[in-house]
Amino acid sequence: MTPGRYNIKCYQGTTFSLSPQWKINGNYVDVTGYSAAMDVKYSPTSTTSIVTLTSANGKITVGTTDGMFTLALTATETTALTAGNYVYDLEVTAPDGTVTRLLEGGFTVFQEVTTS
Repeated sequence: MTPGRYNIKCYQGTTFSLSPQWKINGNYVDVTGYSAAMDVKYSPTSTTSIVTLTSANGKITVGTTDGMFTLALTATETTALTAGNYVYDLEVTAPDGTVTRLLEGGFTVFQEVTTS
């Protein structure tokens, strides 16, 4: 499967939430029992992530028969991110161990102006 391409915008100091839904041939995929992981890095070959979201660390919530994965960061967490342009991919793992890359693209963190 070819992953979807989506460029994410994240704003420092705000609550970040994104809820992509996985469909195949117009039908939602049953993602019950799946896990998910997403790294945001300077480049695909970087060894350091600026932020990691996983279902294990609570930053990704996995749906059920709706094919939904909800990605979330608090306002405090986005404040800690350095403004700039990065890359990411979102990979999901089925209960049988099959790994699928659902999304990939750019991840831009925009500088916060209001700090009060």
